[in-house]
Amino acid sequence: MQKLFLKNLKKYDCSLITAICVCVIFGTFMVFSSSTVMADIRWSSPYKFFIKQILWVTLGFAVMSITAFLIDYKFYQKYAKLIYFISLLLVVMVLFVGSSHLGAKRWLKIYFFTIQPSELVKFSMIIFVSDFISRKKNILHQLKGLIWVILALLSIILPIALEPDLGAPILIIWVCFSMMFCAGIKMRTVFMCVMIVFFLGIVEVVRKPYRFIRFKDYFASFSNIEASSYQVKQSLNALGSGGFLGKGLGKSEMKLMYLPEAHTDFIFPIIGEELGFLGTSMVVFFFVYLFFKGIKMSKYMPDIFSYYLCLGITFSIVFESIINLSVTTGLLPAKGLPLPFISFGGTSLISTMAAAGVLINLSQYVKKNQYNKKYKK
Repeated sequence: MQKLFLKNLKKYDCSLITAICVCVIFGTFMVFSSSTVMADIRWSSPYKFFIKQILWVTLGFAVMSITAFLIDYKFYQKYAKLIYFISLLLVVMVLFVGSSHLGAKRWLKIYFFTIQPSELVKFSMIIFVSDFISRKKNILHQLKGLIWVILALLSIILPIALEPDLGAPILIIWVCFSMMFCAGIKMRTVFMCVMIVFFLGIVEVVRKPYRFIRFKDYFASFSNIEASSYQVKQSLNALGSGGFLGKGLGKSEMKLMYLPEAHTDFIFPIIGEELGFLGTSMVVFFFVYLFFKGIKMSKYMPDIFSYYLCLGITFSIVFESIINLSVTTGLLPAKGLPLPFISFGGTSLISTMAAAGVLINLSQYVKKNQYNKKYKK
């Protein structure tokens, strides 16, 4: 049995599997390091978030194993529309029966579990758009060919924006339009859609005073760094104080209640403070590696759907990491998106690992097609 498992495992990209597993385990230790003080003060248990993260990681590995080794990618194409409508139903339900936290209603409680449907939408929209492109690629250059996917996109991001959540819709739109751009939609169509999204984004920023303040502080920081938001200033202090090798694992000072949400959206500065430039460079290198690995893999996919599914998952993970790293370094206004595989989280971590599992599953076609090309020659 063990020999059979190892034989089957060899057909997948082992370097990709290893990189993802190492990153997730590294993230678990960083969650422990960044959350102990806050958990001890607020919950009288320094291990509260660490134990939760271990449970999420365990479940994440189980889900990733299923999507990587048990489910064929054609399953997602077959049920693309159903997956989309389930996601749409969940995000609409949040507005009516969702639970609130810190002024946002983004979660659904199902028995003992709490899920964040917007995280599931990231994956479901990649499947939906991949299926759409595979069926309608010949009319994508026409605006009428895009109308249905645009309506589907707006229908699902509008409830998310009303939660309120602006980060997830921005990421979903960015990923979907990147996929359609790769599929060959015209630049004037892209420009028109970008302008519409930009206008809607401005409306959302003005509609919520706290968002307007964030953007005001962001633009003011170009002339005076002290005008940055509190979190960004503390984040930059943490990154700057780490030096090349850092202060040492567990020796961060900013996690002593100076940097809010240090174990979630702002875990990267803690990595920089404790492990220095070397530690942050390794994190950045992982996402650069994932990007080029995904792009290279896509060239060997057996059909159009799998090609754009591979690209979409790669774009989603890498783009989310770019937004998170840009926020923590002050390059973008403060926005709540986790660092994939590393930040503390339940639904976000599991959905990302599930998507990574699909990427691992698709990697088997690289070796197959490389062999076929070599054999044909």
